[in-house]
Amino acid sequence: MRLNQSLVSSDPFEKHLIKRKRKMSWKKKAAIGALMLTSMVDMFSMLVVFLLQTFSTSPEILINKGVTLPDSVTATEVREAPVLAVAKDGNLYLDQKIVGEVTKVLKAPKKLMNQLHDIKIDWAKSHAGQAFPGEINLQADKEVPSTTVSQLMGILTTGEFSTIKLAVIGLR
Repeated sequence: MRLNQSLVSSDPFEKHLIKRKRKMSWKKKAAIGALMLTSMVDMFSMLVVFLLQTFSTSPEILINKGVTLPDSVTATEVREAPVLAVAKDGNLYLDQKIVGEVTKVLKAPKKLMNQLHDIKIDWAKSHAGQAFPGEINLQADKEVPSTTVSQLMGILTTGEFSTIKLAVIGLR
């Protein structure tokens, strides 16, 4: 049986060098393990980003406060467009900004028409060379009379927003 010379040596300095060498080799092994862990975390991060992009393909519309949408069996996928909302309290909102009270807007629609025209101009600037699609999403509370909704739709078609999508809650 043969003993290792370095372990048998009696010199304390040699023992110190041996311990130091062992510690250094242990640190190198730990560094290699950390690198493997880092690449695994990177892989999981990429997987999370992929899953988020995959499951968020359809746009979502914010429902204005004070608006309870009606139920419908024939709901379709939401397309991104400006949102005109009629709240239960009688206020009218265009893209989350208040336009005024519905009754006043129906009597004097000039302010709403100007805001719709501004949206149309902004769209034309950002989509140069394309025809304006005239799409708008209309959110109306369940309790808003249908005559009010039809009058707003008349104003929208006058402002060249001919594709009006009524926002509803789809039943499954």
